[in-house]
Amino acid sequence: MISTDHLNAYLKAMGELDVAAAKIHMSDDVVIYSPLVPAPFKGKDKVADLLAALLSTVDAFEPKMLLRDNADFVAVFTIRLGDHVIDGMDHMHLNEAGLVDSMRVAWRPLASVVAVQQKLAPKLGGQAMKLVSAN
Repeated sequence: MISTDHLNAYLKAMGELDVAAAKIHMSDDVVIYSPLVPAPFKGKDKVADLLAALLSTVDAFEPKMLLRDNADFVAVFTIRLGDHVIDGMDHMHLNEAGLVDSMRVAWRPLASVVAVQQKLAPKLGGQAMKLVSAN
């Protein structure tokens, strides 16, 4: 069975808003699929840049629970930005060395996700989303 040492250290570093420490526990070819941008981020440096931008934008990243099925994990967490509270889940996969090699991000509620994305998009060179009513 694959060790969770890297994953546990990665989540601890995220909770401490320490991207450099989190980066150590990612594979060189890690990929992250985020609801905040249309294309995935690929490679340790690009993913670390995304995480640095995120963690410098939010007030807190709080890991809550970890669910496991072999090399696949779901990390449940809370992100805080001002009055916005996001419930998040990352479907994460570990390679044979136990390093994080993929993440698929799911966040809710939408209004809070958009609030974070609006602050994060300029840091990533993208366009801020706007939540509009269908009426």
